[in-house]
Amino acid sequence: MEKIKVLVAGVQGEERDSINEALANVEYISATDGANTAEDVLQVLDESHVDVVLVNAQISGNGYSLTEKIAEQFPGVAVVIMEYELKEETMRQALFSGAKDVLLYPFTPSKLVDSLYRSYQLERKKQAMHQGKPMMRKKANQGKMITVFGTKGGIGKTFVATNLAVSLAEYNGNRVALVDLDLDFGNAALALNIIPKFTISDVVNEIAHLDQDLLESYLIPHSSGVKLLAANAQPQMTEFVTAEHVSFILRLLQNAFDYVVVDMPARFYSPVDPALQEADLLLLITTPEVVALRNIKSCLNTFALLKYPPAKIKLLLNKVDSRDDIKLKDVEVTLNSKVFGALQADHRLVCSSMNQGIPVVTLYPRSKISRGFYDLAVQISGSEKSWKEKAARKAESEEVYQEAKS
Repeated sequence: MEKIKVLVAGVQGEERDSINEALANVEYISATDGANTAEDVLQVLDESHVDVVLVNAQISGNGYSLTEKIAEQFPGVAVVIMEYELKEETMRQALFSGAKDVLLYPFTPSKLVDSLYRSYQLERKKQAMHQGKPMMRKKANQGKMITVFGTKGGIGKTFVATNLAVSLAEYNGNRVALVDLDLDFGNAALALNIIPKFTISDVVNEIAHLDQDLLESYLIPHSSGVKLLAANAQPQMTEFVTAEHVSFILRLLQNAFDYVVVDMPARFYSPVDPALQEADLLLLITTPEVVALRNIKSCLNTFALLKYPPAKIKLLLNKVDSRDDIKLKDVEVTLNSKVFGALQADHRLVCSSMNQGIPVVTLYPRSKISRGFYDLAVQISGSEKSWKEKAARKAESEEVYQEAKS
């Protein structure tokens, strides 16, 4: 294999000697030093080929600023930062500066070699993903973010988010991204019968280098045209996702898609707050039940205290049944808010849809509940004529298929 060319920067004395000694007998690494300032490092990178820079965090006062410059000016060069004290703020600085790893001195030779090799491989992988890949369309106007939220489990957030996303994609040909931000127990992938190859944790691992192209490579395509960013497969990975990560990811998606539909957890949770704060449409889900209405009333009061614009908050009444004791007008009076949309209750069709992992709007396009999603999507998109034509064609083809099947 070709040798990995490593530049040791800002390290002097015994530390430099120990690093050089550790790397001297590694056949696939060629190490040089002598760059003692940030200016020296940039000059070396400008004049010769380097794969990995091992930089002292204290070089020229700030190794993190140097790392940012390397990431901007020399794409393809991986940076490993050598620190003497590891703090939470240190990790944040390293992550956002573009460093691939942080090594706490003193470290063993094996740990040093492993870090340099893994950082080199990660940078190679990133560069390979960009080669030959078409540029993602960038829009002058950002796409619309629709956040689906409710503070009670079992009200149908994931069901609504997935079917709304599919409706927007299928009927009007919109580019739609579905983001599962129920980081602990997200089920959007299950609702679409998708086995996630990547999750949001994979995206966060690349956050310092993330752009629209790289982000789309982590999205999982669905047959409807929707592209899914799945929640973590392991809940313990959630602690590494921050509000800054989520905000940045959502902004990138809005630049690339017509609609970004976000499926939220059933609670206020700081890492995913940007999906509430930055939403263009905040779709609050409730059902005609006393407990659900009480929860949503508290939720509305919280949004009022936080000074959320009332115009972006819309109520969606799910599981509506004519036999319910609580009617739509009762809901509006109780919550002092108009109901934006209503979806009919149909336990059999919903269970069939969720069990098969096929959205109800795809599996049963002529059902009342599917027509409810059609009405909801028309209100959101504002393109009723186009939607009616496509909905009619889809229903007709489904009818022909069922007749042929029987």
